[in-house]
Amino acid sequence: MPGRGRGQVLGDPPGGVRAQRYGPAHRALPAVPVLAAEDEQAGADQGAGDRADQALALDERPSLGLLNAIYGKAHAAALRGDRATAFALDNRGRRVFDSAGTHEQTSDYAVPWWRLNVFRSLLLARLGEEKAATEAQDQALAELPATLPRFATHLELHRGLMLARSGDRAGGVAHATTAMEALPPEKHSLTLRMLVNEIRA
Repeated sequence: MPGRGRGQVLGDPPGGVRAQRYGPAHRALPAVPVLAAEDEQAGADQGAGDRADQALALDERPSLGLLNAIYGKAHAAALRGDRATAFALDNRGRRVFDSAGTHEQTSDYAVPWWRLNVFRSLLLARLGEEKAATEAQDQALAELPATLPRFATHLELHRGLMLARSGDRAGGVAHATTAMEALPPEKHSLTLRMLVNEIRA
């Protein structure tokens, strides 16, 4: 697919490291526990940071488990206001993705390019980095499979969070409500409901 070449350089993110979009590694990688795909995002305030520390302690070689753990810890840092740590972990996560990212698009545990950008979209929204968050959202939507509407709703909730963080809480809640109403109720995960609560807070 055009634009997927090894070494494609992306725009400079907050924190100063330029990510290169390398293809995934094809060698066997160590089995590090993978956090549930959504836990490391909205669940970061309910112990995901501790689980991330445990995963990081097991093995630091590039793997999907390490990638999820890094972003779990990054979200926990963002929620407690530790911007420097959150940015540093985001930089580290993108470097690990260069070695451990996957082509598989729809598995619950795969981390393709679009899913990395879902991780980053919420992280950057929580950090108030609207321009970078919007770029991550656009990158995710460009490749998000149509069979996964829940993740499109995630991205809309991230936009609602950005509105709320900018001072327009009513607008953020309205945006989140509209996004949730467009998603079939059976797809309303705990994580999505937690994000709505975060926007309302």
